Amino acid sequence: MIKQMNHKQLLIGGVAAAVLVLGGGYALMANSGKKAALAYYDDFKERYFLEDVLSEGEVSYSAFSGNLTVADPEIRVAAAQTNGTQQFMRGLAGMMESVQGVSAGEGLAGWTKYQLSASREGAGAYLKADALKLAHDGDNKDGSIHIQLLGMQMANPFVATKGAEVVLVADVSDEIQPRAELAANGRATQSNFAWGTNMAVRQPVTGAFLVSSTGEFGTTVDVDFTLKRSSDGEGSMELVVTHRNDGSKVGEIVRKAEFQSLPELDDVETQLKGALSAMLVGALSPYGGQAVLAEAVSGFARKAKVQNYSLTYSGFEPLKAAYDSYLQQVPKAKFAAFCDEVGLSMWSSDFGAKGKDHSDSECAIAQKLVADGKFEEQYTFKEGKSLFAALFVSKAYQLETN
Repeated sequence: MIKQMNHKQLLIGGVAAAVLVLGGGYALMANSGKKAALAYYDDFKERYFLEDVLSEGEVSYSAFSGNLTVADPEIRVAAAQTNGTQQFMRGLAGMMESVQGVSAGEGLAGWTKYQLSASREGAGAYLKADALKLAHDGDNKDGSIHIQLLGMQMANPFVATKGAEVVLVADVSDEIQPRAELAANGRATQSNFAWGTNMAVRQPVTGAFLVSSTGEFGTTVDVDFTLKRSSDGEGSMELVVTHRNDGSKVGEIVRKAEFQSLPELDDVETQLKGALSAMLVGALSPYGGQAVLAEAVSGFARKAKVQNYSLTYSGFEPLKAAYDSYLQQVPKAKFAAFCDEVGLSMWSSDFGAKGKDHSDSECAIAQKLVADGKFEEQYTFKEGKSLFAALFVSKAYQLETN
């Protein structure tokens, strides 16, 4: 039978057989990979308290990329202020403030205070994006985690709460417009809502201060986080934040680190969860949130040894346009006056900033972007020291900047 088949028939038969084998292998790989990805996604939601607050669209899996994609994720979290929680947190705040004393503005305490000051008087968290992508390869000791949040909207810097529900400005537009009703004394009727910060989009790590300083609230942000660890404990981290407006790239913030020693991946995720908890606690009490965040960061920093770390801001031309517009109104004004006008913080961390004529404050970053279109820092750490010791105990690094 085979002898009677010509070369073309044999070739077609071989291709058909290969397609069947590859198809069967792909189906098997996709099925096993999908189960693992879905299991990781369920664990991810539980780990980050998302089970009851995350609304999701279609959940799909690609065996080729290893990504599990969640379409149209939306998160609404109201800061709980019932059953005496707020009073309890305020009591802790007073106690913590007295314990911190004069050192509150230095080192790790100062850094955590700055992070939470962006979400002062937080009312809750509202996050809406186009897609969430997750990929988890390998195991706890030798593996990688890749998380992407694409198209995160920056259009809701303020939210309110109604009981346990998050309220957006768009939900109650009539509340923020002049209202026809008058109170008994003839004054305008007060709004039924107390507006506060949306903690999900006001964090410095997203470059939110660049959005608020330019008024470009139509900006969307892509967050791309990759963490890798080898079995010997070495690892790397990369966090890329890309700002887009009308689909066009506006600017990019890139953070990269190479680790001599990195905690196991589950431990790292536990510290990330602690940092998230701090933002929610900070909605009730800045000092309570500061304590939780400091504990999470110091826990990681005491276990990790870093070889080098770099931070780069590039682009963000709308910032220069905003500054040029300001100069037309206030000619010859110093840049600090512009920072004050648009609400850019002057706070600078003490790692690398002292004695080097260098600052990493929001204002300093913005000034460098306006002048050069780029802000760069490169840290090289002394071998063998933990990150905590190198930053907060005795300075053990070299810093290069532009």
